[in-house]
Amino acid sequence: MLTTTENGLYQPGETLLHRLDPRVKVLSCLLLVILAFAATAWVQILVLIVSASVAFCLIPSLAHSLWRIGWTLRWILLFTLLMHLFFTPGRTLWGLGWLSFDGLLIGSFVCVQMLLAVLLSALLAITTSTKSLASAFGWFVQPLQWLGCKTGEWQQILLLTMDFMPIVQEEIRVTTSPEGDSADEATLPADKSRWSIWSDKVQSLLLRLVGRGDEIAQNIAGSEDALRGPVALTPLLPMTLLDQLFALLISLLIVSYWLAG
Repeated sequence: MLTTTENGLYQPGETLLHRLDPRVKVLSCLLLVILAFAATAWVQILVLIVSASVAFCLIPSLAHSLWRIGWTLRWILLFTLLMHLFFTPGRTLWGLGWLSFDGLLIGSFVCVQMLLAVLLSALLAITTSTKSLASAFGWFVQPLQWLGCKTGEWQQILLLTMDFMPIVQEEIRVTTSPEGDSADEATLPADKSRWSIWSDKVQSLLLRLVGRGDEIAQNIAGSEDALRGPVALTPLLPMTLLDQLFALLISLLIVSYWLAG
């Protein structure tokens, strides 16, 4: 689900969603995901779909990335639908006792919930850089400093983890590329088993990841700017006009969701 950009899913832009405060976006995304899984009727799901469609329209140049992410979930969604179709008790479909009509309805509803949650989370990642997300996380957990928790170190670890994910994706893509497979088959003995070939590939992948990790650690150790970590966010209150309007839209969405239920 990661793209080939240097910052994971994040893609720079000047859209309205890019200019929102990351803390507002994180809270809104969390709330929308909760609403998606808490929905009990198709009308409530429809309210969220309309809201997500409006958000996609605000980033037309990046919307294709969201659809690609949704497409990668096709097998998980199909498996979820089939499990409900075959094993949910209730009314049968077309008179066949092993096909559940209620299971089809419930499975479709669950699949839409899962797809909405993933796309909304991806929307946050696409429009928010890793440094901004780490800064927002640090702001949320800052009160834990009163209990002696080292929230600054948590923030650093989160930032390093998010920056390392694209590297893992890149190395996996190199390992599984057809060119790499052809080169490996040409150099390996003919009597070597497939398990041995994949074992060698995994070992090579892990060694490359360790090497990349050591390189990042050395760069951090030799760079004063890297040790500073995520930039400090400005106070959330008073909110900017754009954030206020966005908060108002989220409030209207919650009211519409409640009325639809």
